[in-house]
Parts: sequence; structure tokens; C-alpha cells
Amino acid sequence: MRRNLAFLHIGPRNRSCNPREVMRWFLVLLVACASPHGHDGSRADDGGLVDGDGGVVGGNDASVPGAPLSTPPKLLSGGLYPRAILAANGYIYASLVTGQPNGVFGGSIFESTDDGLTFTRVGGIDDPILNSGDCCATLYELPHALGALPAGTLLWATSVGQGMPTNHMSIVMWASTDHGRTWARQSTIVTAPQPVACNGLSCGLWEPELVLLDNGTLVCHFSDETSAAHSQYLAERTSTDGVTWSASRATVAPTASASRPGMANVRRMANGTYVMSYEVCGTDACNVHIRTSANGVDWGDPNDIGPRPTTVDGRYFVHAPTLAFDATDGANGRFFLVGQLAGGGTPQENGSILLANTESTSRAWYELAAPVAVPNAYDNFCPNYSSPLLPLDHGAAVLEIATRYDGTACNAYFARGPLRGTGDATGVADGSRYRLVSVMSSLCVDVTGGSAAAGTQIQQYACTGNIAQNWTLAKNADGRYALRSQISGLCLAATGDTAGATVQQLACDGSAAQAWTLDNVGRGYFRLVRGGNCLDVSGGSLDSGAHIQQWTCNNLSPQIWHLEPS
Repeated sequence: MRRNLAFLHIGPRNRSCNPREVMRWFLVLLVACASPHGHDGSRADDGGLVDGDGGVVGGNDASVPGAPLSTPPKLLSGGLYPRAILAANGYIYASLVTGQPNGVFGGSIFESTDDGLTFTRVGGIDDPILNSGDCCATLYELPHALGALPAGTLLWATSVGQGMPTNHMSIVMWASTDHGRTWARQSTIVTAPQPVACNGLSCGLWEPELVLLDNGTLVCHFSDETSAAHSQYLAERTSTDGVTWSASRATVAPTASASRPGMANVRRMANGTYVMSYEVCGTDACNVHIRTSANGVDWGDPNDIGPRPTTVDGRYFVHAPTLAFDATDGANGRFFLVGQLAGGGTPQENGSILLANTESTSRAWYELAAPVAVPNAYDNFCPNYSSPLLPLDHGAAVLEIATRYDGTACNAYFARGPLRGTGDATGVADGSRYRLVSVMSSLCVDVTGGSAAAGTQIQQYACTGNIAQNWTLAKNADGRYALRSQISGLCLAATGDTAGATVQQLACDGSAAQAWTLDNVGRGYFRLVRGGNCLDVSGGSLDSGAHIQQWTCNNLSPQIWHLEPS
């Protein structure tokens, strides 16, 4: 909800001071202490190496073919509000809001030529106007030309002017045509009609997000506090040349004036549908929500805050979300989401998990481990605040950049991690009892009618806690598992080896038809594999009573099961 470099807010309309509403100049001092560009060139810690104007972070400069799925977190730099993109040239570019060599509190640009194993600082945005306040920047590459800007141009936009209460805040955009080495101010996207401190309230413009549509229109999404009718709402402006911009248009603006949607991220699916993630503070405890648009401009009723992404066991995110999409994994591609806090779980899970979805954001999400763990992250402008995710290696790995405190310095760390789990039985205890909950339907694997008869069809059914839904997992000598029903003592068995073979309960005999390989795809989430087939909900049905079968493994939610101890 609150920006890392916000002016101190006072007054009504749910804009009271909280730990993230801090003086801009206090944060300038805090981040400058951690910046690689301090007066003496020294660092606030001993992790990694950053040359004052282009040194390598986290290792040597050589390209590394076949990068590992997982790497340990490495220090990028002192700074805030990281962003990362995979450019058309195959390199990764990252940005941080941080101090510059000339003393301006601006943006640093980093480049990785080895799939996120190392980063080099290649440039920065040090425009003097940033001395009036700099917050919540975004980094974007133009996939095709926009006006006079060629395809491949990097854009960096940020909130400017919150440092003084008499300033009128604006969102300003810079452009680089040499992959971040040099930057020129391109345009002012929007300027607030009132000063930052207007009638005891905050009148800010925050958190720009850029998207170029297929029709050549550049959209800037942002959080707007300047309306008398809304404490804050999400708006968009459009441009066909990157210079002139349309009037603002509301995208998420609930009628409840205390509602504060903000921190939009927008990603385009392979089918052309756009998905936006955002938080809703004020009236919804900063829970993360999503909504979709067929064209990237029209988002439906602004009063609709959209669904909350949630797992089958009730996990969701609170505060500062970012969204990523990879089109190469599965028929629908996969979405990945991270937020500052993990709702529905324990404080220890804050900063430790990601969520994934194979069904175009519909249906339940499932958990993955975060590559850069920030244990016990809390509501503050630094720890795990707006951490970008960048899928790599055809959806097998992800690069995450996340900030955390080292003493009083806010530092950004980067690491790669797997997006398909551990691929083994990690998390399953041999001989323990579980129920299997479908990520697609949120229903449980169930013995039809609670029957004890051999040959009974296995179905999915509303999770009731009945013992017909409890299965003991027993490890065989070859590492595969048999699943024995608590209600009948019979085993889960496929009736054939082909895709579409039904699944029944039969007398346990140790045969191949009853031997399932557990394939961990997330934290407590598994596929059950036989040959090239997986345990599957027939037709991807959402209906209670739908048959369980085996089907060609496809990385979709009808084949992903949450194993819950029972």
C-alpha cells in the first residue's frame, strides 16, 4: 500500500501514518548508506563486489551455458523497488531505486549476460529532478517501435516530487536506446493537480507500470491519490508516441472511498488476454487481487475488485504483489505471483513462498519455494517489498530479486530457483496417511460410496474428512509408492497402461498398476506418475463425482494434487 519513498501522510480517509509512510529524506540517507556509490566507494556489507561504475556483482563476467536451476542468493546492491526484464537480446536487465555517483537518488541499471548468474551495473538515471523525490520505478523494453523509439528501447518510469509537501507529484519516463548505458528524459505521463500535502491528505501518483499493446498503444497503469472520491484508485493513461498522453481512466476504483487499490502489475498471456495483479488496502486489508482484460485497456467495472488468488489450503498474498507469466510451460502457460506477506499461513512463511497457476489464473493456485527467502518479512518498505519474478529456461527456473535488511541497510539480493519443484518425493513421509486434494477442483480423491469392494471406481468428491478420502503412502523397494485406502485396505490401481485408463481400488499385490512415482512440483504439491501418464481428473472436471483416471502428463492443474496429512 505505502511507497518506499513516500512523503509523510497525515489526515483522514485512511491515509494515516504507518511504518511504510516515512519521510523521503530519511530513506535517502538509509539507502545511500547501503548504496555502492557512497562517498568512499565502500559497501555497507561484505557480500559481492560492485565497482562504482560497472563492476560485476556476484561472480565473474563470463557467459555460463547451462545455468543451474538453483543458485544461492547474491547481493545486487543497496536499494529499493527492484525490477527485472528479459530483453530481446537474451540479456536480463534489472533496476533499483538507489543513490547515483553524482549524488542524485535515482535509478541504477544492471545487466546479466549469463542467465542471472551475475549482474553488472551498466548505467543509471541521475536526472536532477529526481532530487525532489523518487519512488516505485518500473523497467520495460519496447517489443516494437513506439513513435521515434525503436524496438528494444528500454523505458524507466518513476514517481517524482514527493520530497516536499508543496510539490505537485508527477510520473516521468526516461528512455535508453543503448541497453541502459545512457538515458534521456522522454515525457511526463501525468502530473497531480494538487500539491503532495493537500488539505491534510496525500495527493500522490505512484507505482507506474508500462505495457505496449499489439496496436502500438503504450499504457501506463498507476496509483492515483488525487481524486476527492477515492482515497486511492488505479488508473491508466495511453500514448501512441511515448510523448503525449491521454487523460486518466479508472481501472480499479471501488465506490467505497476508503478503498485503496494499488501496485498494479500487468502481463499478457499467449492468447492475447491481459492479467493485472494489485493490492486492495483500506477496505480489504491489502489482500492481493487479479482481473483480466481482452485488449489491455478495458478492464470491466472499476468497482469490481476481482478475485483473490488462493491455494486449496487457504494461502494467499497480502501487500506489494508482482506477477510473472511464462508461455512455454503447459498448454495455458503458467502464472507466478509473489507478495510481501503470506496470508492464511504462519508469519514464518512470509517472504518464503511463491504461488503458481496453470489455468490462466482461474481455479486454485499452488505453492513454490521462493529463491530469495526473506524469512518473517513484515509490513515495511524493505523486506520482500515488490519482488520481481522472471521465468527462465522455458519455465523450468525463475530469477527473483528481493530486498531485505542487513542491519539498517536495505539491500537487494538475486537468485535462481526451480519452478517445477524437486521432482521427487520430498515432503512425503513413508507410511503416513494423506488426503489428495485436486488443485483444479479443490475436491478430494475418494472411494465411490465409501465401498470396501475391489473394483470400485475412484472419484473426486467434496472434502469431508471421511476415511474414504484417506490414503496411506507406502514406499516400495524401487522408490515408487502404493496408496492404500483407509476405508477398504485396497490399493489405488490403474486398469491399463494407456491414457484414459480408469483408476479403481484393487487388492494390494505390489504390481506395476499400483506403483506410482511421486513427482514434487511445489511445496506439498505432487503429480502421481505411471510411465508417461499421471493421475488425472477426467476432462478437468470441477464436478463432485467426476472419475479419476490416468492421462498423458501435461503440467496442468487436473494432475496436481495437494497432499494433506490426514
